[in-house]
Amino acid sequence: MYKVMIVDDEPKLRNGLRTLIPWESIGFEVIGTAASGKEVLRSFDTQLPDLLIVDIRIPGMSGLQLIQEIRTLGIPMRYVIVSGYADFEYARTALQLGADGYLLKPVNKDEMTSLLVNVREKMVQERQQQSSGRSDHRSKEWLIYSLLSGSSNLDESTVQDMAIEYELNWPEYEMVLVEFRGEASKSEAEIHRFREQLADVFNRQKRGVVLDTAAYIALLLKNPLEREQEKAELYKELQQHLSGELRPYITVAAGGKVKQLLEIRQSYTAAQSLLEKSFFYGEGAILCPDTTTANLSHMKIPERCDLPDVQEWGFRLFYLIDVGDGGNLEPLLKNAAQIYMNKGCSEQEVKKAFFQMINEVMRRIPEKTWNEANLASSPAQFLSSIYGHRTLARLIEDVLSVLEKLSIVSGSSGQHSEIKKMLDFIDRHFAENLKLETLARMFNYSSAYLGQVFKNKTGEYFNTYLDKVRIQKAKEWLAQGDKVYEAAEKAGFSSVNYFYSKFKKYDGKSPSDYQKKMKTDGSG
Repeated sequence: MYKVMIVDDEPKLRNGLRTLIPWESIGFEVIGTAASGKEVLRSFDTQLPDLLIVDIRIPGMSGLQLIQEIRTLGIPMRYVIVSGYADFEYARTALQLGADGYLLKPVNKDEMTSLLVNVREKMVQERQQQSSGRSDHRSKEWLIYSLLSGSSNLDESTVQDMAIEYELNWPEYEMVLVEFRGEASKSEAEIHRFREQLADVFNRQKRGVVLDTAAYIALLLKNPLEREQEKAELYKELQQHLSGELRPYITVAAGGKVKQLLEIRQSYTAAQSLLEKSFFYGEGAILCPDTTTANLSHMKIPERCDLPDVQEWGFRLFYLIDVGDGGNLEPLLKNAAQIYMNKGCSEQEVKKAFFQMINEVMRRIPEKTWNEANLASSPAQFLSSIYGHRTLARLIEDVLSVLEKLSIVSGSSGQHSEIKKMLDFIDRHFAENLKLETLARMFNYSSAYLGQVFKNKTGEYFNTYLDKVRIQKAKEWLAQGDKVYEAAEKAGFSSVNYFYSKFKKYDGKSPSDYQKKMKTDGSG
């Protein structure tokens, strides 16, 4: 069976072609469909079709441009063009590029089937010529693409013969992949220039082969990167070929050496795996199979530790900012990140969790505090930037920088002792569900120890002190004429009955009696 890919940006037409033609009965197998030229090129990482059925009008690059790009890459492939436009220039250009046919939409089943039968006869003849040793239509790039995609049916002997023919019979091999992320992916012309320069250098110096796989720029190295110095030198060389604007967006991974050309797919997939996990590594160097992920936390994280509750951890971050304790923000952020890493979470899962945690902080930060911190972005821009970071370490660094500035503004009233910070915090947040355990985590103490320190400094147990603050606030509202249940709710009491019992315990009278007395005293 010959492999076919259908390329059209309209799903209805893609599916229609797939079901309209009796592919198997005429010797073809549809291995996939694509909506754009980039999607086709990206698919070459895993499979190479023998025949492309491609529409003229597809997003990004036209069908004709796609054919030109594939020809530039040196990949032998046959093409059938379909179009909704009866344009002679389109047809002539397509035939000049080697297309086997040009059909107008809507495609006629019999016409298409007849054309495909003729194309298959040509492919059979070519395959017979190949088996008799005539492989001049192939290229060095085609051979490498075939091996990387795993779509090659070549046996070891044939690969060895072709390696000799294309001067690829080296003692060892290694695949290095270069990826551009973020804004750099839009600079197609600059990336193309980079690839061309690199290919020219590697060809002249006989160091290897440079390919463009759409997702990456791939380097097949003749001399694997054995020493750290060699890795550093190659990384520096890649940087030198790039414009300054693109350098921060490059990520490079090497897949390790292999002994045979047939094994380069192993090196390729190893490098690909490193790139997929590059968020968890450092920057400024080539990632290799022996590279370890960043160790962010100095605290030993228990293996069975649960994932952070984003609301709780976000509130803990806010606590630290609100009391001006910026020093404890970094370990809290790093501990959370380390837990996500230990659990094997993906890059997107980690970014989503950090977004939710920081959003909890932003919801509570007063606009005045944000403005006084003189930050370059708005809260919305700051939150959205979380998804744009290339590494976890840089994400933490940038988030920490903003939170520390907010902390400085919040805590600028002076250098309070930790107990003074707690008292200030209680005075501002008495109506919330405050617990000693939460404050203990915030200040990195055990709740038992912090409770004892609080008692020694204030003369009161934490819960007693909190109750008294709430009672005092409730008195103010009762004096202003609030109903008892209203004062209880504002002060943070869970029920009116509980409020009554606590009020009578600390004041000696009920809230109602207190309010009556205040009215009597006021009228007298």
